[in-house]
Amino acid sequence: MPPTPTPAPDFPRPWDHFLKFTKPGAKVVWTYMELGLDLGGQPDHRRSEVLKNLQAHLRWPKGTINFWPVSALADGALQPDTNLFWKGWELWRTPHIACFGEEALRVILPQADPSLSTHMLEHVIVHVLPPLGRLTALLPHEQQMAVDDLLKIRL
Repeated sequence: MPPTPTPAPDFPRPWDHFLKFTKPGAKVVWTYMELGLDLGGQPDHRRSEVLKNLQAHLRWPKGTINFWPVSALADGALQPDTNLFWKGWELWRTPHIACFGEEALRVILPQADPSLSTHMLEHVIVHVLPPLGRLTALLPHEQQMAVDDLLKIRL
C-alpha cells in the first residue's frame, strides 16, 4: 500500500487531519456535505453503510476513491469551504468528482446548474448524485441504481 501523503503545513485544522484519509493515485474524489463530520469524529453509520454498499456495487479497485470534504466543523456547525476543497483536489487532480447532493455542488461549483447530472470542467468531470441523506432512506438496490452513472467512468 502506498504511503499516505503527509499533511501539508498550509492546510488549516481540521483539513490537515482529513488529508490523513487520502492516498496518492486516486482516480475519483467523493464528496458530500456531511463528510467533514464523518472524517472529523462524528460519523453516521447510515451514511457509512450506504457508502460501503455503493463501493461494493461499483467494484472499483482499492485506492480508486479519495474522500475529500466540502466543509468542516467549526464553532459547532459545518462551514463550507470552496477554496480548501479545490486546494485538496489539486493534490490528486483526479479526472472525476462524485458530488453527493446539490448543497455540496453549490460549494464546489457555485454557479453550476443543479439540474445537470454532469459538469465538464477543463481537467475534471463533476458527477452530481443524490444527497446521502436521501440515499439512506432507500433500499440497497435502489441506492445502487441511483449511482449507476458512475459505472460509465473508465478508470
